[in-house]
Amino acid sequence: MTRAIHAWRSLTLAGLLLAGNATAADAQQAQKAYQAGNYQDASVLYQAAAEQGDAKAQFALGMMHEQGRGVAQDLGQAVQWYLRAAAQGHPGAQNNLGFLYFTGKGVGQSDEQALAWFSKAAQNPQADEHDRATAWCNLGNMAFNGRGQAKNLALAAADYRKAVDAGSTFAANNLGFMLEKGLGLSKDEKEAVRYYRIAAQKGEPFATDNLAVMYETGQGVMQDYKEARRLFTEAAEHGNARAQVKLGGLLERGLGGQRDLVEACKWYLLAQDLGNQRAQESLQRLKNVMPPAQWEEANQRAQAAREASHD
Repeated sequence: MTRAIHAWRSLTLAGLLLAGNATAADAQQAQKAYQAGNYQDASVLYQAAAEQGDAKAQFALGMMHEQGRGVAQDLGQAVQWYLRAAAQGHPGAQNNLGFLYFTGKGVGQSDEQALAWFSKAAQNPQADEHDRATAWCNLGNMAFNGRGQAKNLALAAADYRKAVDAGSTFAANNLGFMLEKGLGLSKDEKEAVRYYRIAAQKGEPFATDNLAVMYETGQGVMQDYKEARRLFTEAAEHGNARAQVKLGGLLERGLGGQRDLVEACKWYLLAQDLGNQRAQESLQRLKNVMPPAQWEEANQRAQAAREASHD
């Protein structure tokens, strides 16, 4: 049973307000334009403010260049605007620079530079909880994987705890994983369940899947197939391939509820779409025993789920 340590992504523009040299009217217009999906208008307003030296506008313009919203996607330009905002102490720009250096997008890949920018964001007194949570989680990933530094599981756990304190669900999931496996920490399955639950209750699908496994196997909690099935369903509906296969297995065997080969086959089909090898093997087994009408119904259900996910 393997589960990857999971985490980071760039910050968003949610709630961004311009300040400094930008007028209040410009700030309101830019935010309204962006929230309304009028990205081209927003980019013009952000550009004007950014050129006046407004760090928040520079960060916003960096995000828009990174995502290709309102402007042509240009990662090189994104890096330049992030650098200008980061030089003024903008924590989101510092974290996003770390992400781009880590991935080598728009700039030469450098774990050392990624580590440096994540550290600046984490320790930035201007950072809000979201900024800190993201940066500390990223630092935990760097330490866990030995990127930009020697692998250090104890440091990773400490960084994840700081991220959890700031509200990171990714870090809560990762810390749960370390506790479950005894990686850099004393093995403690009950505490692992607690951290998985923290993240799962906030909708983190990987933590939901991990918590479901604990209920399925009776690790850190009483074995409960019904609860495992509920949790696997939640994670599966968020597109988690392993949860889809696990849910299919419970449905196929009638564990935690009624046996339903058609529904099991549906979930295997969806997991197969994501390249899951176990799903392919399970489908081959079921295809040899299911009546053609049931097989067709399973495929229809899977297609309906695919279409619903695109709505």
